[in-house]
Amino acid sequence: MSEVFEGSYMGDGSRIADDTRLECGVCWWVYDPALGDEANQIPPGTPFRLLPDTWNCPNCSTDKHKFMVIGAATLSEEDSVQRLANAYRRAALKVKGLPIYNPTIAVEAIGFREYEGRQVGVIVTPWFMNLTVLPSEADLKVWLAGRSTMIGFPSGAYEFTVTDLQDVGLIGTCSLFSTMLDFTDHEAAQLAAKTVADAVFEPEQPAPAPSVSRRQLLGG
Repeated sequence: MSEVFEGSYMGDGSRIADDTRLECGVCWWVYDPALGDEANQIPPGTPFRLLPDTWNCPNCSTDKHKFMVIGAATLSEEDSVQRLANAYRRAALKVKGLPIYNPTIAVEAIGFREYEGRQVGVIVTPWFMNLTVLPSEADLKVWLAGRSTMIGFPSGAYEFTVTDLQDVGLIGTCSLFSTMLDFTDHEAAQLAAKTVADAVFEPEQPAPAPSVSRRQLLGG
């Protein structure tokens, strides 16, 4: 069956590989064939091209043809950040419709980079924004779910709560926004997240020296 998708492989859906991830062009929700779509009873392992024509985005109900190709879905150790984002995308389906849920915001991992064996960045969701750390091998030996840990960065040390996230494992989170209702759109949330992700790695500025008057300098 040949299907047409806007912006995907010159519009020819039959050329989409079985492990290709596609992103909703409206809300950025990602369909990952490895995960399927629990909300619409699509089992894991279902390629996008085999979804029924009546299928639409479980997050915003956008039609199937509005999805855009973003890449292969095979997850390796290097894709731990994508696995983290996917876990929150699944969680978003259970939170959708609650008073804390901002439907203009999508789940996105922003500004992640490696630092001292950890992956560090900001996770944006429709109901919170956290500075998030994926642990190093050394961290995994000492971190305990429910406990707190201090982690130092060029900008200073911050307290993180250790959580055992389903399908991901132990992560460290530092809350930035406990709700997202003050954000008017996803672009505003992206900007805030990127600002934080960059600021964490900016060297801490020394405190300014106290001002000294000319009389004090002269011993008066």
